[in-house]
Amino acid sequence: MDRIADLPLNDLRRLINDLGKDGGLMGPSVYDTAQVLRMAPPAEGVRPALEWLLTRQHTDGGWGNPAVPRSRDVPTLAVILALHTYSASERDRQAIQAGLAFLQRQAEHWAGCLPDDLPVGIELILPQLLDEAAAAGLKVSREPYQALIALGMRRRRMLASLPLQPGTTPVHAWEAWGRGPDPALLDAPGSIGHSPAATAAWLRAATQRADLADACAMAQRYLEQAAASTGTGIPGVVPTAWPITRFEQAFSLYALLIGGLMDHPALDDVVRAQVDGLARALRPEGLGFSDFFIPDGDDTAEALAVLSATGRPADRGILKRFAQDDHFYTYPGELQPSITATAHAIHALALSGEACERPLEYLVERQLPDGRWPGDKWNGSWLYATCQVVIALLGSPYQGALRRALDALLAHQHADGGWGMYTSTAEETAYGIFILRHLLRHGLLDPAACQALRRAERWMLNDYQTSRAREDICWLAKELYRPYRLARVIELVATVPCVEAA
Repeated sequence: MDRIADLPLNDLRRLINDLGKDGGLMGPSVYDTAQVLRMAPPAEGVRPALEWLLTRQHTDGGWGNPAVPRSRDVPTLAVILALHTYSASERDRQAIQAGLAFLQRQAEHWAGCLPDDLPVGIELILPQLLDEAAAAGLKVSREPYQALIALGMRRRRMLASLPLQPGTTPVHAWEAWGRGPDPALLDAPGSIGHSPAATAAWLRAATQRADLADACAMAQRYLEQAAASTGTGIPGVVPTAWPITRFEQAFSLYALLIGGLMDHPALDDVVRAQVDGLARALRPEGLGFSDFFIPDGDDTAEALAVLSATGRPADRGILKRFAQDDHFYTYPGELQPSITATAHAIHALALSGEACERPLEYLVERQLPDGRWPGDKWNGSWLYATCQVVIALLGSPYQGALRRALDALLAHQHADGGWGMYTSTAEETAYGIFILRHLLRHGLLDPAACQALRRAERWMLNDYQTSRAREDICWLAKELYRPYRLARVIELVATVPCVEAA
């Protein structure tokens, strides 16, 4: 293999070897950073992090990715509140006014029924932020959010009947509903629900409690470690969730599986070590995004798919605890289901020889008329969702759905050969390449589609060789984020065959 072909493989080897190291690497979060600055500011001062937030404001006045409009209200309102708290310059005040004007224009995105791809905990978080804005004298209309507020009230009633435990989804959004700083909610990493925002809120509530000094020190260390995972070096700039050890590991290995590189001889030793670690981490009740968080159907399904594909013992019966009527859920009690979690479960069971007829119908029923599957609750890109569903449908009777998906993919390919919600991005182009390669292996590509694949591979190769800095963000939690190692693994998995064929 020549040096050019070695480069992406070497990059991929290093990434695979480091999966899960130091709790995983996560891109910074606008929302969580704003909340940390408001409620548990770093000892070094808030100004550097505030400056970082200001650089993330878009020309329309809002924060967050314009490609996923409903993910923008929470970070925008949180930053407005943070700037209002510390406002020290005309620039800060102008940013606040631009943010408020942006929120006035957001009403159109909240008309009609609520979709399934809502950011995590938004039904709790946004109403709380609206209350805090009103208390601060900031004028933000509640009218556009009435359906969301009603959903939040329903969620709060559900929370009132649940026993609260550390490392669970209700605690992940503690900043929106928590009051008393119960030390029993701190988990092993020292966080409240693996959430910097929730941990900061707990710290604020616990600050005056002398009996909680040790617990507060533990939570403060967590915030510092979470900030380190972003790689920004700015005190107070934190990710949206951390640690993400098993999420980074399971999803990266699944990318190798669907990308056809699980058995690549140049990766064998590092892949084998990670798969062995994943097998040891899988609990009888499933796998969580860390060893200290409740198991979920998505991480569990991808782990089982990887283990089945590599010949490891895997109890597919674990997935039954995540089955509900016609789909598979991610977390118990969720109000919006995930099409990609269902797709991953179908794929994992198919690798074990088990068919899932009703969940397959569920996926097909949710295909848009233009052939795409919409952005999922865990990822804002329709390319990700469509890729995962196409893989689940391969070998099923739903060939018409696959053809419509192919037509949609070809129709949305950019002139440069890549894909992306606005412009071509490496991660979203990787999903397009995965779709086309899988359809090619099943004999479903005509010459025009094969040409589209070659154009995409050329774009991917050129993107790799330019080594540009990456700001592509499409994963969705409380807001959009980039899981650094995972996203880069996905990009490199799609790149390696391109380089080897060049």
